[in-house]
Amino acid sequence: MEMMVQTTWQEQARRLIDQYGAATLALRQQAAPAEVHAYRIAARRLLALLALWRPLIHQPGLERRLMRAAGKLSALRDAQVYEARFGGKPHGISAPRVPMLTVRLERWLDRLAQVPADFNPLPLFQMQLALSLADGLAEPGLDGVSASHKRQLRHWHKLRLILKQTRYGVELLVGQGEGDPAWLVMLTAWQDRLGQLQDARQWLKRLSRKGGGGKRQRQQARLKAAMGCQLQQLDCQQAELVGLRMAMQPVV
Repeated sequence: MEMMVQTTWQEQARRLIDQYGAATLALRQQAAPAEVHAYRIAARRLLALLALWRPLIHQPGLERRLMRAAGKLSALRDAQVYEARFGGKPHGISAPRVPMLTVRLERWLDRLAQVPADFNPLPLFQMQLALSLADGLAEPGLDGVSASHKRQLRHWHKLRLILKQTRYGVELLVGQGEGDPAWLVMLTAWQDRLGQLQDARQWLKRLSRKGGGGKRQRQQARLKAAMGCQLQQLDCQQAELVGLRMAMQPVV
C-alpha cells in the first residue's frame, strides 16, 4: 500500500511537470490568449505542487522563477482580456520568454523519489492552506461602510491571489482522496467572481488613461456602478469563505 501511495505521488508530480513543459513550449510558439492562460494555470499548479512538498524539498530559486514568469504575463493577459471586451488597436505588449526549468525540475523529482514511502504531507499542507486563507480574511475595516472602494479593491485583489493558490492546492488534496470536492467548487466560483472584479478594475484604469468623449465616459460610469454592486455582494458573501476556512482547518 505504501508503494502504491508513493507511486501515485510520483505520477502526480510527473503529470504536472509535463503539463508545464507542454504549456511552455506552446507559449514560446504563440502568445495568443489561450496559450497565455494555459501557461499561467500550469505554472500555478506547479507552484502548488512545490508548496505541498516544501517541508522536505525546498528549492526557493525554482519557486521564485516560476512566480516571476507567471507574474510577468499579467500585463499581457490583462491587455488581451481588455481587447476582447472593448476592441481597439493591438496592445503591443510582447510576451516574456518563459523558462523550461527542465534541469531544476528533474532534480526536484529526484529528491521526491528519496522521500520515505510512508510520509504523508497532506494534513500539514491542508493546515497551511487554511491558515493562509485565514490571514487573507483577517484584514480589518472592510465592512463595506467605513472602507473606501480603493481599499476594498486592494483587499479583494490580495484575497483573489490567495484563493487562486488555495484552489490549486485543494486540487492536489482532492486528487489524493483528501479534503472535500465541494471546497474546490466553492473556490472556483470565488476565483471567477474576483477575476471579474479584477478585470473591471484593470479596464477602468485603461479607460481612464485613454480619456476620450462621451462613449468612454459612459463606459467608465457603467463599470464603476457594476463594481460598486459587486463589492456590496462580496461583503455579504464573505461569510462563505469564513465557513470554508473553518471546514479546511484540520481537527487537532
